[in-house]
Amino acid sequence: MKKKYLLLTILFVSLFVFVGCGKSDNELVGTWKGLTDGESREMQIETTFEFKSNGDVSYSNEYGIDSTGTYEIKENKVDIKLESWDKTKTYEFKVENDKLSLKATDVYSPSYSEMVKQ
Repeated sequence: MKKKYLLLTILFVSLFVFVGCGKSDNELVGTWKGLTDGESREMQIETTFEFKSNGDVSYSNEYGIDSTGTYEIKENKVDIKLESWDKTKTYEFKVENDKLSLKATDVYSPSYSEMVKQ
């Protein structure tokens, strides 16, 4: 009887270890820092996005703007809705070697070519 309980205990512990150590499918999760795209440094804004696994996002920039909101991934695009933005903005995104590229799908929003994971 003790062997049965020991075996069940080992099985449950193993299950939690394997499930807990799995890689997240959401590549955006984390804190990303970089500059908006622009011709010169004077035209770029240092920006930080923090994407959380529950769909929440926070945003800040060098001008003191801080905002929170939500995001939703749809294939290679992410919809971001921040309290400080008038509408949801859609970006094409790509994560490669701890670098994030967010390309705006409209002409009014800034793009971010090389955000680095913090």
